[in-house]
Amino acid sequence: MSKLLEHNPDPSYGADMQHDVAVAAAVELAMEFYGCDAVTAAAKRAIEARHLERESHFRFWVNVFKSLKSNPHLVADICRSD
Repeated sequence: MSKLLEHNPDPSYGADMQHDVAVAAAVELAMEFYGCDAVTAAAKRAIEARHLERESHFRFWVNVFKSLKSNPHLVADICRSD
C-alpha cells in the first residue's frame, strides 16, 4: 500500500480540508467586513442560497454561521473594538 493511502484512505479527505479552509477564510472575512453583524450576515447568505436552491452554497454558509456561533468570543472581541 502506498504511503498516501495509508495516511489518506478517504478520497473526500482533500475536499473536506479545502472546505474547512474556505469556511475559516469566510469566517475571518465576515468578521472583518460585517463586524458585530457577522453572524447575522452568514445566516442571511445561507437563507438566500436556500431560496435560490443552491444547496452547496447553503451548506457552506450554514457552516460559516455555525463556526461564528460556536466562537462567540471572536465576534465579541470585534464588537468591543468598534
